[in-house]
Amino acid sequence: MNNQQKMLLQASRGVGAFTVLLFHVSAMSFKYFHYDLFGISNIGRSGGVDYFFILTGFLLYTIYGKNIGTRKYVLPFLLNRLLRIYPFYWLITLVVLPVYFLVPSFGYGYETHKDTIVKSLFLIPQIHGPVLSVAWSLSYFVLFYVLFSLLMALGRKVSFGLAVLWLALTLCNVLNVPIIGSDIQNHVYLSFLFNEVNLEFAVGCLLAFWMMKHRARKPFVPLGAGMLGFLVIWLNNKYSLVPYYDVLLYDIPAVLVILGLISMPKIRSYSHWLRILSKLGDASYTILLTHLLFISIMMKLTKTTHFAYKIGFLSDDIMIVLLTLPLSYLVFILVEKPLVVKLKGVQHSQKRSELIETP
Repeated sequence: MNNQQKMLLQASRGVGAFTVLLFHVSAMSFKYFHYDLFGISNIGRSGGVDYFFILTGFLLYTIYGKNIGTRKYVLPFLLNRLLRIYPFYWLITLVVLPVYFLVPSFGYGYETHKDTIVKSLFLIPQIHGPVLSVAWSLSYFVLFYVLFSLLMALGRKVSFGLAVLWLALTLCNVLNVPIIGSDIQNHVYLSFLFNEVNLEFAVGCLLAFWMMKHRARKPFVPLGAGMLGFLVIWLNNKYSLVPYYDVLLYDIPAVLVILGLISMPKIRSYSHWLRILSKLGDASYTILLTHLLFISIMMKLTKTTHFAYKIGFLSDDIMIVLLTLPLSYLVFILVEKPLVVKLKGVQHSQKRSELIETP
């Protein structure tokens, strides 16, 4: 993967993170003020997280697919992935946790339960969300990383067989075929293991495998179709134009967007907006974990001080969006980025020590 492709994909991460933020501002505004920002509060999922799931599967197979069946890469891969998720997630969770004890109205009531806290810290699935509600998706990322590491540890034939079996059982669950059990939704761990979300990781992997030998001849066609596809799903969710909805519908436009971006011809110079979106993409993990906290605080403040009523709900929501982005990016620059650099330094130091100690 060349630098242009990396920048384009990072920019798409930035767009995805911003979309999730915008939808949450609208939902929170409707909760606090019954104001529907841009009419999107009742659309449901924006598809941003689904795009991240597919993109993760695509990138993992693109980068590490060649290592499937090679055991020596298992521990470095898994350690690197888990260190990328847990330390910063723990930090944000421990910052937010006292708020639920001091101001219970910020949460749903279960955030202060001991069992919930322990399971949340380790991203163990529960019947409800974790303490940091926006982190629900991280449990699926961890599951996929663990399963992908198993593929590395096992031979290609065994890996392929287990992957097909898991995906088949997941598909049966999605289609309500009672092979596993008709009441699987009542079993937290089974419904988690065979959740339809996991198919999105697989879609990303399959796309990466296919794109090893193929490219779109006219990349703007799938890119434009993918962007239009997200809009069509949003409009359908809002107006019920077609009486059918499933989060897996987001897979179609997501795949088209990635196909278009990877197939792009060489760009001579990057636009200012592309660079900005790429920087947002770099900070997408921080934005996803911190944005709802900033939104909640500012919504409560503008409601308590009646500031939202003075400037109008539209102006209030736009102000919150414009403040949340730089605040989240500041957390990325001051906290997450130095933390990642520090952890990578520790990993490299350990590797050097192992090489020196090895006779």
